[in-house]
Amino acid sequence: MRLLYAMHVNWHWIRQRPQVLAEQLAHHHTMHLLHYRMFHRHHRAADSTPLFPAQELQRLPERIKRLGRPMQAFNTAWLSQQFGAAARKFQPDAVWVTHPDFMPALRALPLLPVVYDCMDDHAAFNEAGTEAMLEAERELLARADLVFFSSATLAARVRARATVRRSEVVNNGVADSLLDRQALPSRPTVAGDGLRLGFFGTVSHWFDWALVLRLLDALPTARLEIAGPVETALPKHQRIHHAGVLPHSALASFVTGCDVLVMPFIMNQLVEAVDPVKLYEYVAFGRPALAPRYAESERFAPHIALYRDAAEALGTLEAWAEAAPARTDAQTFLRANTWQQRMAQISGSLASVSLASTSQA
Repeated sequence: MRLLYAMHVNWHWIRQRPQVLAEQLAHHHTMHLLHYRMFHRHHRAADSTPLFPAQELQRLPERIKRLGRPMQAFNTAWLSQQFGAAARKFQPDAVWVTHPDFMPALRALPLLPVVYDCMDDHAAFNEAGTEAMLEAERELLARADLVFFSSATLAARVRARATVRRSEVVNNGVADSLLDRQALPSRPTVAGDGLRLGFFGTVSHWFDWALVLRLLDALPTARLEIAGPVETALPKHQRIHHAGVLPHSALASFVTGCDVLVMPFIMNQLVEAVDPVKLYEYVAFGRPALAPRYAESERFAPHIALYRDAAEALGTLEAWAEAAPARTDAQTFLRANTWQQRMAQISGSLASVSLASTSQA
Protein backbone atom coordinates (compact mmCIF):
# COMPACT_ATOMS: atom_id res chain seq x y z
CA MET A 1 0.00 0.00 0.00
CA ARG A 2 1.17 3.52 -0.79
CA LEU A 3 0.49 5.44 2.41
CA LEU A 4 0.49 9.22 2.82
CA TYR A 5 1.21 9.70 6.53
CA ALA A 6 0.43 13.14 8.00
CA MET A 7 1.40 13.84 11.61
CA HIS A 8 0.83 16.98 13.66
CA VAL A 9 4.30 17.16 15.23
CA ASN A 10 7.71 17.56 13.67
CA TRP A 11 9.72 14.39 13.10
CA HIS A 12 12.50 15.74 15.33
CA TRP A 13 10.19 16.30 18.31
CA ILE A 14 10.74 13.91 21.22
CA ARG A 15 10.07 10.36 20.07
CA GLN A 16 6.41 9.47 20.54
CA ARG A 17 3.66 7.37 18.97
CA PRO A 18 3.58 9.21 15.59
CA GLN A 19 7.26 8.60 14.82
CA VAL A 20 7.25 5.00 16.06
CA LEU A 21 4.19 3.96 14.06
CA ALA A 22 5.54 5.68 10.93
CA GLU A 23 8.72 3.63 11.19
CA GLN A 24 6.78 0.43 11.82
CA LEU A 25 4.45 1.05 8.87
CA ALA A 26 7.42 1.73 6.59
CA HIS A 27 8.49 -1.92 7.00
CA HIS A 28 5.33 -2.99 5.17
CA HIS A 29 4.22 -0.04 3.03
CA THR A 30 5.59 2.62 0.71
CA MET A 31 5.54 5.76 2.82
CA HIS A 32 5.48 9.49 2.22
CA LEU A 33 5.59 11.58 5.40
CA LEU A 34 4.06 15.00 5.99
CA HIS A 35 5.00 16.62 9.30
CA TYR A 36 4.62 20.05 10.83
CA ARG A 37 7.40 22.60 10.76
CA MET A 38 9.19 23.03 14.10
CA PHE A 39 9.53 26.61 15.31
CA HIS A 40 11.71 26.02 18.38
CA ARG A 41 14.92 24.36 17.25
CA HIS A 42 16.03 23.84 20.85
CA HIS A 43 13.17 21.33 21.11
CA ARG A 44 14.83 19.10 18.53
CA ALA A 45 15.44 15.63 19.99
CA ALA A 46 15.35 12.98 17.26
CA ASP A 47 18.56 11.08 16.65
CA SER A 48 17.78 10.27 13.00
CA THR A 49 15.87 11.40 9.94
CA PRO A 50 13.08 9.35 8.33
CA LEU A 51 14.20 6.49 6.09
CA PHE A 52 11.46 7.40 3.63
CA PRO A 53 10.45 10.55 1.70
CA ALA A 54 9.35 13.35 4.00
CA GLN A 55 8.00 16.87 3.56
CA GLU A 56 7.80 19.54 6.25
CA LEU A 57 4.47 21.36 6.15
CA GLN A 58 4.87 25.12 6.51
CA ARG A 59 2.38 26.79 8.88
CA LEU A 60 1.78 29.89 10.95
CA PRO A 61 3.04 30.08 14.55
CA GLU A 62 0.34 29.76 17.21
CA ARG A 63 0.78 33.39 18.28
CA ILE A 64 -0.14 34.49 14.74
CA LYS A 65 -3.08 32.11 14.44
CA ARG A 66 -4.52 33.52 17.66
CA LEU A 67 -4.83 36.96 16.05
CA GLY A 68 -8.20 35.96 14.63
CA ARG A 69 -10.18 33.90 12.16
CA PRO A 70 -8.58 35.38 9.01
CA MET A 71 -5.17 34.11 10.15
CA GLN A 72 -6.62 30.73 11.07
CA ALA A 73 -8.36 30.48 7.70
CA PHE A 74 -5.15 31.39 5.87
CA ASN A 75 -3.22 28.76 7.84
CA THR A 76 -5.81 26.10 7.00
CA ALA A 77 -5.77 26.97 3.31
CA TRP A 78 -1.97 26.99 3.25
CA LEU A 79 -1.71 23.57 4.87
CA SER A 80 -4.43 22.17 2.61
CA GLN A 81 -2.63 23.37 -0.52
CA GLN A 82 0.62 21.69 0.54
CA PHE A 83 -1.19 18.51 1.57
CA GLY A 84 -3.11 18.32 -1.71
CA ALA A 85 0.01 18.91 -3.81
CA ALA A 86 1.80 16.09 -1.99
CA ALA A 87 -1.14 13.74 -2.53
CA ARG A 88 -1.29 14.49 -6.24
CA LYS A 89 2.43 13.87 -6.61
CA PHE A 90 2.61 10.72 -4.44
CA GLN A 91 -0.70 9.16 -5.59
CA PRO A 92 -1.38 7.28 -2.32
CA ASP A 93 -3.73 4.35 -1.87
CA ALA A 94 -4.74 5.65 1.58
CA VAL A 95 -4.11 8.57 3.93
CA TRP A 96 -3.14 8.28 7.60
CA VAL A 97 -3.70 11.37 9.76
CA THR A 98 -3.08 12.04 13.45
CA HIS A 99 -5.12 15.20 14.05
CA PRO A 100 -8.44 16.85 13.07
CA ASP A 101 -6.41 19.79 11.69
CA PHE A 102 -5.96 17.73 8.52
CA MET A 103 -9.70 17.42 7.85
CA PRO A 104 -9.93 20.46 5.52
CA ALA A 105 -7.21 18.96 3.30
CA LEU A 106 -9.05 15.64 3.14
CA ARG A 107 -12.13 17.29 1.62
CA ALA A 108 -10.19 17.62 -1.64
CA LEU A 109 -9.42 13.87 -1.61
CA PRO A 110 -12.93 12.37 -1.38
CA LEU A 111 -12.09 8.98 -2.92
CA LEU A 112 -9.10 8.04 -0.77
CA PRO A 113 -9.53 5.76 2.27
CA VAL A 114 -8.65 7.54 5.51
CA VAL A 115 -7.13 6.14 8.69
CA TYR A 116 -7.29 8.38 11.75
CA ASP A 117 -4.92 7.61 14.62
CA CYS A 118 -6.62 9.37 17.54
CA MET A 119 -3.98 9.46 20.27
CA ASP A 120 -5.25 12.35 22.42
CA ASP A 121 -8.43 14.20 23.27
CA HIS A 122 -7.27 17.08 21.09
CA ALA A 123 -10.12 19.38 22.07
CA ALA A 124 -8.94 19.18 25.70
CA PHE A 125 -5.52 20.72 25.08
CA ASN A 126 -6.91 24.23 25.53
CA GLU A 127 -10.20 26.09 25.43
CA ALA A 128 -9.32 28.23 22.41
CA GLY A 129 -11.02 26.87 19.32
CA THR A 130 -12.54 23.88 21.09
CA GLU A 131 -15.82 24.04 19.21
CA ALA A 132 -14.03 24.29 15.88
CA MET A 133 -11.83 21.36 16.88
CA LEU A 134 -14.84 19.25 17.85
CA GLU A 135 -16.56 20.06 14.55
CA ALA A 136 -13.47 19.08 12.56
CA GLU A 137 -13.13 15.92 14.63
CA ARG A 138 -16.76 14.91 14.02
CA GLU A 139 -16.28 15.37 10.30
CA LEU A 140 -13.03 13.39 10.34
CA LEU A 141 -14.56 10.54 12.35
CA ALA A 142 -17.51 10.33 9.96
CA ARG A 143 -15.14 10.30 7.00
CA ALA A 144 -12.55 7.85 8.36
CA ASP A 145 -12.66 4.26 7.16
CA LEU A 146 -10.77 3.17 10.27
CA VAL A 147 -10.01 4.89 13.58
CA PHE A 148 -7.37 3.77 16.05
CA PHE A 149 -7.72 5.03 19.64
CA SER A 150 -4.70 4.99 21.94
CA SER A 151 -6.77 4.23 25.05
CA ALA A 152 -10.12 2.75 26.03
CA THR A 153 -11.02 5.94 27.92
CA LEU A 154 -10.39 8.04 24.83
CA ALA A 155 -12.39 5.64 22.65
CA ALA A 156 -15.41 5.72 24.96
CA ARG A 157 -15.32 9.50 25.24
CA VAL A 158 -15.05 10.15 21.50
CA ARG A 159 -17.63 7.52 20.55
CA ALA A 160 -20.07 9.21 22.93
CA ARG A 161 -19.85 12.53 21.11
CA ALA A 162 -19.47 11.51 17.47
CA THR A 163 -20.33 8.85 14.91
CA VAL A 164 -17.49 6.40 14.39
CA ARG A 165 -17.93 3.83 11.63
CA ARG A 166 -15.15 1.43 12.58
CA SER A 167 -12.60 1.69 15.35
CA GLU A 168 -10.18 -0.24 17.54
CA VAL A 169 -8.16 0.51 20.65
CA VAL A 170 -4.43 0.22 19.98
CA ASN A 171 -2.48 1.18 23.08
CA ASN A 172 1.02 2.59 23.06
CA GLY A 173 4.00 0.32 23.60
CA VAL A 174 7.67 -0.13 24.29
CA ALA A 175 10.54 -0.53 21.83
CA ASP A 176 12.08 -3.96 21.42
CA SER A 177 15.47 -2.35 22.10
CA LEU A 178 14.41 -1.85 25.73
CA LEU A 179 13.62 -5.53 26.29
CA ASP A 180 16.05 -7.83 28.09
CA ARG A 181 18.36 -4.94 28.81
CA GLN A 182 20.86 -5.23 31.64
CA ALA A 183 19.83 -3.52 34.84
CA LEU A 184 20.99 0.07 35.00
CA PRO A 185 23.73 0.65 37.57
CA SER A 186 22.72 2.28 40.83
CA ARG A 187 23.31 6.00 41.04
CA PRO A 188 26.42 6.87 43.02
CA THR A 189 25.45 8.64 46.22
CA VAL A 190 27.33 10.86 48.65
CA ALA A 191 26.67 11.65 52.30
CA GLY A 192 23.56 13.77 52.73
CA ASP A 193 22.42 13.21 49.18
CA GLY A 194 18.65 12.67 48.95
CA LEU A 195 16.36 11.12 46.39
CA ARG A 196 16.93 12.24 42.85
CA LEU A 197 13.59 12.27 41.03
CA GLY A 198 13.60 12.05 37.24
CA PHE A 199 11.09 12.96 34.55
CA PHE A 200 11.47 12.79 30.78
CA GLY A 201 8.86 14.12 28.37
CA THR A 202 7.08 17.38 27.62
CA VAL A 203 6.53 19.80 30.50
CA SER A 204 3.32 21.71 29.81
CA HIS A 205 0.15 22.89 31.54
CA TRP A 206 -0.65 19.36 32.75
CA PHE A 207 2.49 19.23 34.92
CA ASP A 208 1.56 19.26 38.63
CA TRP A 209 4.00 21.82 39.98
CA ALA A 210 2.01 22.20 43.20
CA LEU A 211 2.65 18.53 43.95
CA VAL A 212 6.32 18.71 42.97
CA LEU A 213 6.98 21.72 45.21
CA ARG A 214 5.15 20.07 48.11
CA LEU A 215 7.29 16.94 47.70
CA LEU A 216 10.50 18.94 47.55
CA ASP A 217 9.51 20.92 50.64
CA ALA A 218 8.80 17.71 52.56
CA LEU A 219 12.00 16.04 51.29
CA PRO A 220 14.63 18.78 51.79
CA THR A 221 17.47 16.80 50.24
CA ALA A 222 15.51 15.57 47.18
CA ARG A 223 15.79 17.15 43.75
CA LEU A 224 14.01 16.86 40.41
CA GLU A 225 15.84 16.30 37.12
CA ILE A 226 13.87 17.04 33.93
CA ALA A 227 14.66 16.11 30.34
CA GLY A 228 12.44 17.28 27.50
CA PRO A 229 10.75 20.29 25.92
CA VAL A 230 9.46 22.89 28.39
CA GLU A 231 6.33 24.76 27.30
CA THR A 232 5.64 26.51 30.63
CA ALA A 233 7.89 28.47 32.95
CA LEU A 234 9.82 26.30 35.40
CA PRO A 235 9.60 27.31 39.06
CA LYS A 236 12.74 29.05 40.27
CA HIS A 237 13.90 26.38 42.66
CA GLN A 238 17.49 25.39 43.40
CA ARG A 239 16.56 21.69 43.42
CA ILE A 240 14.80 21.64 40.04
CA HIS A 241 17.17 21.15 37.12
CA HIS A 242 16.40 21.01 33.39
CA ALA A 243 18.86 18.84 31.47
CA GLY A 244 17.56 20.03 28.09
CA VAL A 245 15.93 18.08 25.28
CA LEU A 246 17.66 14.72 24.91
CA PRO A 247 17.58 12.24 22.03
CA HIS A 248 15.86 8.96 22.83
CA SER A 249 19.22 7.18 22.78
CA ALA A 250 20.41 9.34 25.69
CA LEU A 251 17.54 8.52 28.06
CA ALA A 252 19.27 5.49 29.59
CA SER A 253 22.17 7.69 30.65
CA PHE A 254 19.73 10.25 32.07
CA VAL A 255 17.85 7.56 34.02
CA THR A 256 21.12 6.24 35.46
CA GLY A 257 21.40 9.51 37.36
CA CYS A 258 17.94 9.12 38.92
CA ASP A 259 16.68 7.12 41.90
CA VAL A 260 12.95 7.39 41.10
CA LEU A 261 11.12 8.19 37.87
CA VAL A 262 7.98 10.27 38.32
CA MET A 263 5.02 11.36 36.21
CA PRO A 264 3.52 14.25 38.23
CA PHE A 265 0.50 15.07 36.07
CA ILE A 266 -2.66 16.94 37.02
CA MET A 267 -5.73 14.75 36.61
CA ASN A 268 -7.75 16.62 33.99
CA GLN A 269 -9.76 15.68 30.91
CA LEU A 270 -6.67 15.50 28.73
CA VAL A 271 -4.54 13.31 31.02
CA GLU A 272 -7.41 10.96 31.94
CA ALA A 273 -7.58 9.85 28.29
CA VAL A 274 -3.82 9.34 27.89
CA ASP A 275 -2.03 6.00 27.65
CA PRO A 276 1.44 7.34 28.55
CA VAL A 277 4.31 6.11 26.41
CA LYS A 278 6.68 7.14 29.18
CA LEU A 279 5.21 4.64 31.65
CA TYR A 280 6.04 1.72 29.35
CA GLU A 281 9.56 3.11 29.17
CA TYR A 282 9.74 3.71 32.92
CA VAL A 283 8.90 0.02 33.44
CA ALA A 284 11.54 -1.04 30.90
CA PHE A 285 14.28 1.03 32.57
CA GLY A 286 13.59 -0.76 35.84
CA ARG A 287 13.91 2.20 38.17
CA PRO A 288 11.28 2.65 40.91
CA ALA A 289 8.55 4.82 39.39
CA LEU A 290 5.59 6.83 40.63
CA ALA A 291 2.51 8.01 38.73
CA PRO A 292 -1.06 9.15 39.48
CA ARG A 293 -3.71 6.47 39.72
CA TYR A 294 -6.37 6.63 37.01
CA ALA A 295 -8.06 4.18 34.66
CA GLU A 296 -5.28 4.10 32.07
CA SER A 297 -2.41 3.84 34.58
CA GLU A 298 -3.86 0.83 36.42
CA ARG A 299 -2.35 -1.64 33.92
CA PHE A 300 1.16 -0.59 34.97
CA ALA A 301 0.78 -1.82 38.56
CA PRO A 302 2.63 -3.52 40.22
CA HIS A 303 5.60 -2.32 38.15
CA ILE A 304 4.85 1.33 38.94
CA ALA A 305 3.57 2.72 42.25
CA LEU A 306 0.34 4.68 41.83
CA TYR A 307 -0.87 7.49 44.07
CA ARG A 308 -4.30 9.09 44.57
CA ASP A 309 -3.14 12.29 46.26
CA ALA A 310 -0.09 14.20 47.45
CA ALA A 311 -0.05 12.45 50.84
CA GLU A 312 0.12 9.02 49.21
CA ALA A 313 2.84 10.16 46.80
CA LEU A 314 4.89 11.59 49.66
CA GLY A 315 4.45 8.46 51.77
CA THR A 316 5.76 6.30 48.93
CA LEU A 317 8.82 8.49 48.40
CA GLU A 318 9.58 8.64 52.12
CA ALA A 319 9.51 4.84 52.26
CA TRP A 320 11.78 4.60 49.21
CA ALA A 321 14.21 7.09 50.76
CA GLU A 322 14.68 4.58 53.58
CA ALA A 323 14.92 1.49 51.36
CA ALA A 324 14.54 1.08 47.61
CA PRO A 325 11.70 -1.26 46.62
CA ALA A 326 12.48 -4.67 45.18
CA ARG A 327 12.54 -4.68 41.39
CA THR A 328 9.63 -6.52 39.80
CA ASP A 329 9.99 -8.98 36.92
CA ALA A 330 8.43 -6.94 34.12
CA GLN A 331 9.48 -8.97 31.07
CA THR A 332 6.10 -10.67 30.63
CA PHE A 333 4.34 -7.30 30.77
CA LEU A 334 6.82 -5.67 28.38
CA ARG A 335 6.73 -8.47 25.80
CA ALA A 336 2.94 -8.24 25.69
CA ASN A 337 3.15 -4.50 25.06
CA THR A 338 5.79 -3.94 22.38
CA TRP A 339 5.33 -1.66 19.40
CA GLN A 340 5.68 -4.76 17.21
CA GLN A 341 2.66 -6.27 18.97
CA ARG A 342 0.72 -3.08 18.24
CA MET A 343 1.85 -3.15 14.61
CA ALA A 344 0.59 -6.72 14.18
CA GLN A 345 -2.87 -5.55 15.23
CA ILE A 346 -2.73 -2.49 12.98
CA SER A 347 -1.53 -4.46 9.96
CA GLY A 348 -4.49 -6.83 10.05
CA SER A 349 -6.93 -3.94 10.15
CA LEU A 350 -5.13 -2.00 7.42
CA ALA A 351 -5.31 -5.04 5.14
CA SER A 352 -9.09 -4.89 5.22
CA VAL A 353 -9.02 -1.20 4.35
CA SER A 354 -6.72 -1.97 1.44
CA LEU A 355 -9.01 -4.73 0.18
CA ALA A 356 -12.04 -2.48 0.42
CA SER A 357 -10.21 0.23 -1.49
CA THR A 358 -9.23 -2.24 -4.24
CA SER A 359 -12.77 -3.56 -4.61
CA GLN A 360 -14.13 -0.02 -5.03
CA ALA A 361 -11.54 0.96 -7.64
